[in-house]
Amino acid sequence: MPGTARFLPSPLVEIGRADITAHVEWTSLVNCALASGFDLAGFTDQHHFVTAMMAGPMCAEFEGRENAPATRALQTLLHPELLGRSFQYLALSKEVESNAKLSGLAFAKPPREQLGLAEA
Repeated sequence: MPGTARFLPSPLVEIGRADITAHVEWTSLVNCALASGFDLAGFTDQHHFVTAMMAGPMCAEFEGRENAPATRALQTLLHPELLGRSFQYLALSKEVESNAKLSGLAFAKPPREQLGLAEA
């Protein structure tokens, strides 16, 4: 029945028709990670993450391509009013130099601010 949630034994069942997304309460997850010795390396949405990745070496992969369906799919993934803010990226680190930066987080706002956490 449409609209009825049900358990699937595998995310590979009904590929393309099954919603395998999950809602995550990030603040508690981050607090547990911090208590376990991890550092908060970054947090951002799909729009900012993929845009930052496309600004770097990945951009060359798409330059000059005349593929309208792929372009529309990418726009759907990135548009803030479509999927761009629906999916989020959390980066945790442990024993990594504090000045190490992940390119996908180049346009991210301060993660503690986004998650509503007090400064460390």
